[in-house]
Amino acid sequence: MTYTAHKRFKGKGIGGDFNLPYGTKCRMEGGLIYAPDGRCVCVATSENGWEHFHEDSVVGNERHRMLQWLYKYYSSGEHGEDFAEDKWPGVTNFYWKNLLRTMPTGKLTEYYNERRASCSITTSSYTRSYTQT
Repeated sequence: MTYTAHKRFKGKGIGGDFNLPYGTKCRMEGGLIYAPDGRCVCVATSENGWEHFHEDSVVGNERHRMLQWLYKYYSSGEHGEDFAEDKWPGVTNFYWKNLLRTMPTGKLTEYYNERRASCSITTSSYTRSYTQT
């Protein structure tokens, strides 16, 4: 499966130092993301994986776009009640970004649409890099 760097990754990874520019195509195999030179960058579900890469597909691009908007929506701290433990039965990791990142796509889409309908944050600042193919 191919993953795309949606944000430059410059730093230490599993296989050494990396400088992967925006748009770099990487390979994901066995839960690990590999640079074009074959070295392992990171675990796909690690913080580096989430912050720098997403699946290079229509669904992956759409998930990434929705997540970026939701991060902006929650960054002010005004909507923290959405992450009250009683609203997330059966969950053991209550880190707010993890709750969003691990939602099935259908549920994420519904969750995103509900929040978009209730506020005025625009996506124009995100469309530059997240809708390019």
